[in-house]
Amino acid sequence: MSSRRAVRGVGAAVVLAAALLTGGCGVGPSGVEDGGEAPTGLAEGPTLYFVDADGGLRPDVRDSGRLGSVHGAIQLLMADAHPTADGLHSEIPPTGTRTIVEDAWDYVTIYLPLRGGEISPAGVDQIICTAAAVVAASGRDVADVAISVRPTHGAVVTRPCPVLG
Repeated sequence: MSSRRAVRGVGAAVVLAAALLTGGCGVGPSGVEDGGEAPTGLAEGPTLYFVDADGGLRPDVRDSGRLGSVHGAIQLLMADAHPTADGLHSEIPPTGTRTIVEDAWDYVTIYLPLRGGEISPAGVDQIICTAAAVVAASGRDVADVAISVRPTHGAVVTRPCPVLG
């Protein structure tokens, strides 16, 4: 009797092994995936956004020779109230405290060292558009990235850049 059980056990093990080997893992082959167009050219530097006399946002490229990061561009914007182009100004109040930026590829969160009431909607748009410009220059689709500005007190603002979309 025990030899019959052993034969059955070996037979069942062989059938199970054959089923596993021929069944695979359930994932079929896939074709080549297109990752989209790669960024081209050399970055002149980050594009910061400032406000013109009519209240519109205008780009102001900093000639640093490299794109940098969202964090670097926001730090530069927060520290630099002097645009290179005439007729532009900043709506962001000066602060000695550094801004924190989380860039998680599909969302960017900018933690401001300011209260919500200390910065105008145009100032928030300056920050959002500066972040969006770096996102776009890095090869990401701005429409696929949520950009949020979080003041120390006040409502979180998540919206697209009105200039870049």
